[in-house]
Amino acid sequence: MHQIKHTAGVISVGLSSYNRPDLLSRAIASIKNQKNVSLEILISDNGSNKKEVHEIIEKFAAEDVRVKRFLHPINKGAFFNFRFLLEQATGEYFIWLADDDYWSDHFLSNIFRQANRSRAALTYGRTVVVDVDMPEVERQGKEMLTTRQRWLSLARFTYFDTDAIFYGLFKTEVGQKLSPLLKEWNFSFKILEQFPFLAYNFPTYPFLYGLLASGGFCNASKEATVHFVGGRAPYEHRPKLTFQHVTLLYAYFSMHAQMMWRYVIAAFTVRCTSALIIAPFAVSYVLIRRLSVALRNRKNRTVNEK
Repeated sequence: MHQIKHTAGVISVGLSSYNRPDLLSRAIASIKNQKNVSLEILISDNGSNKKEVHEIIEKFAAEDVRVKRFLHPINKGAFFNFRFLLEQATGEYFIWLADDDYWSDHFLSNIFRQANRSRAALTYGRTVVVDVDMPEVERQGKEMLTTRQRWLSLARFTYFDTDAIFYGLFKTEVGQKLSPLLKEWNFSFKILEQFPFLAYNFPTYPFLYGLLASGGFCNASKEATVHFVGGRAPYEHRPKLTFQHVTLLYAYFSMHAQMMWRYVIAAFTVRCTSALIIAPFAVSYVLIRRLSVALRNRKNRTVNEK
């Protein structure tokens, strides 16, 4: 990748878009409403076939000189779009926004101020889930604690075990070095045909691992720093254990082996010895935790069905 001079104090916002015109309009409105920040606005549409999407993007670009738009002819996958946006950025800082999400009005100014104050590698606010029917008490996501110590931030991220902080603010230069890690897991077509969600199941973890290994985490959560996340229906569970679950178990071991390798690459990329040492323990913990949660949930469903 060619060298880019990053503009000091400017935040590059990477808005990923695909076939959701109404939600895209909401996301754009939330970007427009950000106060007291200098922005570069990048919009990458991943092959939408709804003409309204392109019309909305073109209108926004015509009205705002900060906007750079990219309209891809075909859908190349969500992580292609995330990587592409990050690679185009020229601001000092970078942050993603999905087209089904939006921010509170002072979200960016608050986390930008906290990022400068803490000097942490990654800064994030508060998550609130919208657009799905769920109890109000469950809408706010759990939060990771602040720490500038690399090894402790990695330990907390492993225990945290969620990629919500993927939508945080970080230095563009560091993110671009780690961007090759943002890709789907490698599985055979046959496995993905049975379990299509596997390709998108936590491939953001190695990227986040590298970011945190480069300088820790800052929790900027408060009422004025809210990321409203478009919720999705949970994956449908298969009621009975079959041979397909053996395939799924194999796939989970394969996924975490790939995660281990990418953690090692992330550690070398940011030159963090503690990240290299922690990697096998972190991946083993996440795998064991995930398998135990899956078994516990299946047991609970079996009891409820009786």
